[in-house]
Amino acid sequence: MSSFEAIVRRYEERTRKSRELHEQAKTLLPRGVSSNFRVVDPNPIFIESAIGTTITDADGNRYLDFANAFGALLVGHAHPKVVQAIETQAKKGTLHAMPHRLEISVAQELRRRFGQDQWRFSNSGTEATMHAIRLARGYTGRSKVIKFEGAYHGAHDTVLVSTKPPLRQTGHKNAPRPVVGSEGIPPESYAHTLVATFNDLTSVRRRFEDNLNDVACVIIEPIMLNMGVTEPDPDFLPGLRALCGEFQALLIFDEVKTGVKIAPGGATEHYKVRPDIAVLAKSIGGGMPLAAFGASTEIMEELNSLRVIHVGTYASNPITLAAAEVTLKEILTDEAYRKVFALNRKLVDGYSALIREHKLPAYANGVGSMGTINFKKDVMRNYRDWYVLDRKASHAWYLAMLNEGIIPQPPGPDEQWTISVQHGEADVETHLKAFARVAPLLRSL
Repeated sequence: MSSFEAIVRRYEERTRKSRELHEQAKTLLPRGVSSNFRVVDPNPIFIESAIGTTITDADGNRYLDFANAFGALLVGHAHPKVVQAIETQAKKGTLHAMPHRLEISVAQELRRRFGQDQWRFSNSGTEATMHAIRLARGYTGRSKVIKFEGAYHGAHDTVLVSTKPPLRQTGHKNAPRPVVGSEGIPPESYAHTLVATFNDLTSVRRRFEDNLNDVACVIIEPIMLNMGVTEPDPDFLPGLRALCGEFQALLIFDEVKTGVKIAPGGATEHYKVRPDIAVLAKSIGGGMPLAAFGASTEIMEELNSLRVIHVGTYASNPITLAAAEVTLKEILTDEAYRKVFALNRKLVDGYSALIREHKLPAYANGVGSMGTINFKKDVMRNYRDWYVLDRKASHAWYLAMLNEGIIPQPPGPDEQWTISVQHGEADVETHLKAFARVAPLLRSL
């Protein structure tokens, strides 16, 4: 039996109840899940509870969690202050669909952190990026959108393009071919979507020059977090900012994952590059479904004048904003950031040391509260670099770490871990001790 087969067999033995529940769920839910990203081979674990840093599954297994709901839980699970805020607000009302004080309070905090004058709230990153692109199109009077190969900006038709395309379909690196990411999306829906290569300003300039006066915006994750933790070259974001100015297009930062997780003001603060529109979600809600997009008063005049429409019954739900207010103002303090970033540095450095010790063809890296192990020797700079990493090794690592009682990150080589404010030194040490046991298994797959 190979080490990979042994890892899978042990996992199956530990998760029998979860597998039974998954079989039942498959009769009711496509693939047995409510989001495709939750599928894990041979079966996902079904969760019974999640408190602090610990998840308990249907089989009674307890895990130290570093996935933190695909990075949405910088505060950790069921943070007492968030739970209290939710309980207090629930007693005063769960949904208004009318204005309330919390909208002002949270918008003021977002303006302080990110510098954008005005904000609107929605419920998910998909919604927020969709509205941000519509706002950019309305403001510029243009239709085309530049995105980057390998980037995920939500599930709406305009951007579900070239998210994970097979390399044989992608065309030349300097002019990537748009590849639709799902059936059910007609060509007309992404006819205005242009694709460029991350960390390649030449490819962006080519898109602008081939579509003069037609590009409304460039949308980018400042760190490509659909490819582990693929960081921008030092001159890339400033260069992108300059190109948008030259061609009079808006720059949209999709900070759904980076926002409040790599600095109090996200990538905007960390890289000292100001986008025209900032999009936030995930960790700003403290575990509740909340997203937001912000821009200057001039750009937001498109909404103020009703030339561009943004509506939503559940937008600015008072319970979600109560959770966001306490998250942003009381939990994610400067002291909390110092602690989390130091812990993440310790985890990344610990992985790097163990990778060297066991001579694994991999490297670890991280920014702020996030990090990952990449099963590839050379540092990745774009999607085509990421595409050729060792997926089998990544999957073996994930299952083997679960066997050791650690959820190292969400499933898949495209994901990354998140250190929460509830993690401590002992949790990082436990994680690294588990990887020390797993690393030898990865040498003989």
